[in-house]
This record gives sequence, C-alpha cells and structure tokens, in this order.
Amino acid sequence: MSKMNENNERKGLLMHTMEGGVWLGIFLIVRFFCSVMSVYSSLLNMIAMLLFIATPFVLYKLMLSCHRKIGSISSFSLLLMMGFMLFFFGSIISAIPEYVFYEYINPDYITDALTRSMELIEQMDLIQDEVAMQEMKELLATESLFTPFQMVMSSMWSNLFFGLLLSIIVAPFVLRTKK
Repeated sequence: MSKMNENNERKGLLMHTMEGGVWLGIFLIVRFFCSVMSVYSSLLNMIAMLLFIATPFVLYKLMLSCHRKIGSISSFSLLLMMGFMLFFFGSIISAIPEYVFYEYINPDYITDALTRSMELIEQMDLIQDEVAMQEMKELLATESLFTPFQMVMSSMWSNLFFGLLLSIIVAPFVLRTKK
C-alpha cells in the first residue's frame, strides 16, 4: 500500500471536509466579490449569477471527491453531514474577507445597498403604508441597521442553511455515483 493511500485512510471525515472547505471557501470568496462588485459591472453581475448557479455542481464535486477519498461513506446522513461541514468550513474561511470588505475596503457598502433598495421600493411603489416607509427611512438615516459583523454572521448562517438544503439534494447523486 502506498504512503498516500495510508494517509487518506487515516484521515477521517473531518479532515477531508476541512480540506474541501478550503476550496469551497475560496469559491464563496470569489462569488462574494463578484456579487458585491456587480453594482459596477454587468459582466461581474453575470459571473456572480453563474457562480451562484454553479454552487450545487461545486458541492457535488467536493462531496464526490471526499466520498472517494474516504471510501466508507454509504449513508445519506453521513453525506448530509459532509455537505453541511463543507459549507461550515467554507463559510468560516469566506467570513474573513467579507468582514475586511465591509469594515475596511468599502465601509459604506451596507448603507449604499440599503439606500438603493429603498429607492427601488419607492419607485416600484411596493409599500403602500406611509408609516412603514417613514420608519424605514429613519432607520436608514440613523445608519443603525447592520454592522459588518452582523452582515458576516448573516452570510454565514445563510450559507449554512443553503448548504444544508443543497446537501439534501446532492447527497443522493453522490451515493449513486460509482467509485
């Protein structure tokens, strides 16, 4: 038995999902930056959309890679846990650049995005209640809506939830794939 195969057999699910989480984290970072910069470029907007659509396929490839390396995952629940852990570690990795972006690179991004959203809501006349509209404008004026930390935590939770849902969908396909 080669040294590499021995190392793969000794590594467990946790180590393989940590390694896969690094790659998923890099993918999430690229997706995040394309998304936030899509305000300035329609090409980046298209790339962000394509990366969002590609997320299930990236998850499939990472889960399949871990599944093949470990070789002993034959249950849906373990694959579900693997997908969740991939997104957990990927979210932790992507949280750092997201926080740096919100706090240091573009601290006005959150306020600007909410201002643009308010303008769009007003133009489309989506909210008929004037009191609710006024309250939203006052909150925006005080800039006490979201801190960079809250935005990052929200992103992490949404990634985990999205990853869990995707894992439910992707896990059966990984199980059916031959080694």
